[in-house]
Amino acid sequence: MVAERKDWFSVSSAMKYLLNALLCAALLLLSGCIDGDEEIFLRADGGARVLAIYRVPTLLLSVQDAEDLRLSIEKEVGSSKNLKLLTNKVEKQKGNRVITFEIETDDVMALEGVLAEHDPDLEMSKGDKILHAIIGRMIVSIEGLSVKLIREVQLEPLLDEYLGPNGASMLGDSAFRYTVHLPDAVVSSNAHEVLNEGRTLKWSHKLVDSSTSPIIMTLTAPIPIPWWVFVLVALFIAATIWSCYVLAARMRAKRDGAGIKK
Repeated sequence: MVAERKDWFSVSSAMKYLLNALLCAALLLLSGCIDGDEEIFLRADGGARVLAIYRVPTLLLSVQDAEDLRLSIEKEVGSSKNLKLLTNKVEKQKGNRVITFEIETDDVMALEGVLAEHDPDLEMSKGDKILHAIIGRMIVSIEGLSVKLIREVQLEPLLDEYLGPNGASMLGDSAFRYTVHLPDAVVSSNAHEVLNEGRTLKWSHKLVDSSTSPIIMTLTAPIPIPWWVFVLVALFIAATIWSCYVLAARMRAKRDGAGIKK
């Protein structure tokens, strides 16, 4: 009887150690693996291109979830008449699902309404929740000769739902990184790095911090004036000068004619 009890305690201890080992392994697999990079290219003609690559452990994103996310991107982004979906795929690489999508538009203002508002009474799919969380909310406004962009990415509800309220301990060095390329030097921003004489902005946000507060990025940049505007202005000035010269010549001719008649 004593021997059986010792054996039971031995098996119980072994199971406990095994579960702890599996938990530690899961933490190691998750830690630092949730990763994201976005690169945005703003053009002088008002257009833009966005390239986004996100990596999520397969433990958190199943094959079905990945396909659901791809379909959500195709439905919400690809169906917009002002946006062109260049790339949309989800691949498995070294234990991660790698989400890649690329968007192009001729009007940067179209990015403001990239995702449709959902009915709060309807249950969103996991793919929709992930897409709305990583895209966030963007506001684009024109102020004089400058354009102002504000973007807010709220990850807390998504992380709480799929990692639990104490899931921040599993995030490790996981981070989302954002890079914006501008045609001209930025006027102001809250970027962590400003490179290329003010034309390249970089943000890096650790997810452990974003689990309690939103990611907020702001920038104000000058609106580039196309070369043909300067040509039109020059032609207008030249035409105005020429009109004034012709008018003055006619008035002088009339005065001279009146003087001869007298």
